[in-house]
Amino acid sequence: MTSPRRPTRHVGPDQPRLDGHVVVVTGGSTGLGYFTSEHLARLGASVIIAARDADRAESARRSIELHVPGAQVQHVPLDLAHLDSVHDAGERLAALPRIDALVANAAVVALPDWSKPRAERGHRALTTADGLELHWGTNHLGHFALIAHLLPALIASGGRVVHVGSVIHSRVRQPADSVPRPDEAQSDLAKYARSKLAVMTFGFELARRLEAQRSRSAQRASSVVAHPGTAVDTLSPARAIAVNQPAVNPVTRTLVRSFAHGKHRGAMPLVTAAASPEARNGDYWGPSGWQQLRGRPARLSPHAAALDAEVAGRLITRSEELAGIRLPL
Repeated sequence: MTSPRRPTRHVGPDQPRLDGHVVVVTGGSTGLGYFTSEHLARLGASVIIAARDADRAESARRSIELHVPGAQVQHVPLDLAHLDSVHDAGERLAALPRIDALVANAAVVALPDWSKPRAERGHRALTTADGLELHWGTNHLGHFALIAHLLPALIASGGRVVHVGSVIHSRVRQPADSVPRPDEAQSDLAKYARSKLAVMTFGFELARRLEAQRSRSAQRASSVVAHPGTAVDTLSPARAIAVNQPAVNPVTRTLVRSFAHGKHRGAMPLVTAAASPEARNGDYWGPSGWQQLRGRPARLSPHAAALDAEVAGRLITRSEELAGIRLPL
């Protein structure tokens, strides 16, 4: 795994062509995942949108084909909050002739209803179909199971896994291997942050295991972590899908621009992590601007909590038990 370095900037125009490459993007039908899919299609990749809603995936496909003539886009059903769906999608995708990259982007962020009085918001016991806390079970465990299915194919092709983390991982005080209870007295945002720490811890541990594998394999599969900063619809180009610009006045737009960027910009660290020859196994990419909230992609250093190999080993063992699938490394 690579050691932290000074930020190295590398953005979209320098990306290589991906003609003939197959890239799976989870949650590729809306928001950040949509723009990641559009960028990758513009580079020539054949994009597979792995998403729950077939109608949204179809709308995303049409939008990408409109903005990228000749784009090749498919849809595979995937509900990361339902392990049966994850296993079905994993088996279907693993049977493809090739997969060159997986961008594990999809995530649930169950923010409270701010229109309600503070006393009525409370701590909600949200769960996946399998009874796990919704954020952790979807954002980490669902992707863990999908990656376990696809890893042999990715290793065979020398492919890449991109884990989408968050700058908020540095705020978590529990170890990454702690599994939150649905009824735990924490805010939804705190539970989301814990899920992202787990995502990143797994991503860096997978990089270490792939590095060890290289002594026994000619292929150079890699695991890279990236985060989008603060990416908002307000600053994003309008698309005929669920990525529409809210009507805001110029003053508000200027204020938002000071600490955020559009989702098309937020997608660029993910695209860099997936496609750039500068992105290496064990890297962490994100925006280079103020507090990593906006700006051009750069190689960054994660919080030390995401790099604890002992905790990561326990996290993987627990994830294997809960997901019902072993990581094939």
